Amino acid sequence: MSDLAVDPTADPAKIVSGLSALSEREISELLAGPAGESVLDEIFRQMRDTFRPEQAQDENALIRFALTGGSGGGTRTYELHVVDGTCALAIEPPAGAGAAPADRALTITTDRVRFVRVLIGQVSGAKLFITRKIKIDGDLKFGGKVMSWFGIKQDD
Repeated sequence: MSDLAVDPTADPAKIVSGLSALSEREISELLAGPAGESVLDEIFRQMRDTFRPEQAQDENALIRFALTGGSGGGTRTYELHVVDGTCALAIEPPAGAGAAPADRALTITTDRVRFVRVLIGQVSGAKLFITRKIKIDGDLKFGGKVMSWFGIKQDD
């Protein structure tokens, strides 16, 4: 990696807290390396833990993230199920596992680097959607607001 190298053996929470200081290339190298999946898993745990129920306003929703660009071209899937002011996380749910019913369902598909860059504010999700770098299956208006329900802990 570059001069701002990230120790892939570090605690994933510490790595996540410093993501905003990394360049696109550094994020790409990190997520393609041995710590990539544990960093993504930590991001989604933090999204679950920082869920803002007041933003969701009594929604019953299933938000699925299909993140491409894994080792060997693999896709890693995460589901956040929001119901009754709570948020549950499923990492790599089995295909056809039949998540609990939701009034709204949404699938966001993009590569893991773009996802992280949107999450930390380095790039606009709307711009990536317009340029077809992010695909949203479901209600687009709803899709535009769900990211405001979650956050991750960043160093200031």
